Amino acid sequence: MKKYTIYIGLNDQHTRRQEVNTLDAYKIATNVFANHTGGATITEARGVYTHDDGQVITESTLRCEVFGADLESIERAIAILKDAFNQESVAVEEADVKSYFK
Repeated sequence: MKKYTIYIGLNDQHTRRQEVNTLDAYKIATNVFANHTGGATITEARGVYTHDDGQVITESTLRCEVFGADLESIERAIAILKDAFNQESVAVEEADVKSYFK
């Protein structure tokens, strides 16, 4: 089974500030994943990266784990979320996992 982990920073790509509060971002992501992938586990994380100009950026980040969805559904959800949070890119981890429900 495929597991996708998507890391979505919440700082706007132009203002470099968080324009959508974390609770609203969580609600948006919840709806997108429910409608396009069947669901996700979403947690808040703290992301840090160095911008092209050398500035170190720290931001609230949504860590979204999706099991069993197809790549097309994941890509559709990512496109919607990038637009919703004005992101240039998001990090995506794809793994083959042995996972099941009991």
